[in-house]
Amino acid sequence: MLAWFLDYLHFSLAMLAVCAPQSAIPVFVNLTDGMGTREKEGIARQAGITVACVLLSSAFFGSAILDIFGVSLNSFRIAGGILLISIAFGMMKASEKRHTKEEQAEAESRDAIGVMPIALPVISGPGGISAIVIATQTDQSWAHMLSVCCAGLTVALVSWICLRVADKLALVLGQTGLNIIGRICGMILSALGIEFIYTSLKAMFPAWIA
Repeated sequence: MLAWFLDYLHFSLAMLAVCAPQSAIPVFVNLTDGMGTREKEGIARQAGITVACVLLSSAFFGSAILDIFGVSLNSFRIAGGILLISIAFGMMKASEKRHTKEEQAEAESRDAIGVMPIALPVISGPGGISAIVIATQTDQSWAHMLSVCCAGLTVALVSWICLRVADKLALVLGQTGLNIIGRICGMILSALGIEFIYTSLKAMFPAWIA
């Protein structure tokens, strides 16, 4: 039980660094400006549910997707590592944008802004999806699968909480505080990406990398 909890805790912290729910706070505050409290709560709930669905779907169907395209785990892990490092550099420079201007413009003219761009791609973007798929492919035991799914639900819960208190957090932390948190998550994310790449290269070229 302790081993399972440590596995769950380790992956939950990694996923929170990858998905960085706090990065959605400025987007949420901007897109919900002028809305009532009940409307904002509905969007936060919508975003949390969407994050859970995206991450759990990646956990259950990631293997099938890799098989369909004939992509090996090591190749996917290297690609995911490069992606995570690129996202991390943007976070450490406080200049990362996970959604395009077109997505934001579309979101401003529709009701489901909790789905896009807040949940996808701001929170559960390519980095989070890649991390989930890699984790489920690395260890396919039921215990690990359960810890991965629980970690995905944890990210969804934390995302919902962050969005529920987004106005207060933005007021207390300010842009500087949000940038500091983003930089810390960026450091963790870059280390995770390097670990992905190193592990894959070691498996692919064991004679070259000790």
